[in-house]
Amino acid sequence: MLLRSYEIVEVLPGVVDPQYLRVRADLSDDIGEVLPYLNAVDRDVTYTPGVPSLTFRKGLKLITLTPRQANMGQVLDREDAVETLNEIRDHINDVWGRHESITPIYERREVKAKDILILLPKTNCRECGLPTCFAFAMALVKEQKRLRDCPALGLTDSAESREALVKMLRWAGLDGAAE
Repeated sequence: MLLRSYEIVEVLPGVVDPQYLRVRADLSDDIGEVLPYLNAVDRDVTYTPGVPSLTFRKGLKLITLTPRQANMGQVLDREDAVETLNEIRDHINDVWGRHESITPIYERREVKAKDILILLPKTNCRECGLPTCFAFAMALVKEQKRLRDCPALGLTDSAESREALVKMLRWAGLDGAAE
C-alpha cells in the first residue's frame, strides 16, 4: 500500500460556478513514484514530469495529483469529495501493487491534432464525413473517429503514415482511435 490516507484541508467555492466546490487534500504518503505508472495505465491524463503532477477528469471533476496533494474542482459536496478521494486512493494502491508489471512512462503522453495532421493525406476529401483533414485529426484526438474512417489511409502509398499514426495514437493512450 502506497497511500494510506488523506486529509481534506480546504473546501472553497468553485471559481467558474459557485454551486460547485474546490477541494484540496493533503496525502499521508508521497505518491510521486506512482505518477509515471498511472500515466502508463490511465487514459486521458496529462502527466507533467517537471512538477510532477497528473491531471485528469472524473465526470465533471478536474483532478490534479502531486506527490503530497490532491486538488479537485467541480465537486458537489464534502461527501462527493470523500467518495472521489477514496476511489483515487484505491486506484493508486492498485496500480502500485502491480507496478512491477507496468512499464512507467516518464514523459507527457499528449498528441495534438497538428501532430496527427502531419501524417494525414491532407486532401480534405470529406470521405471521413468531416470537412477537413484537420477536423479529422481533432476527432481522432477526442476518439470520435478512428483511423479506418479515412479511406485514403488504407491506400498502399499511405501504409507508412498509417503505421506511424497507429504508434502515435497508442502511445498517447488513444487505442480506440488507432483501429
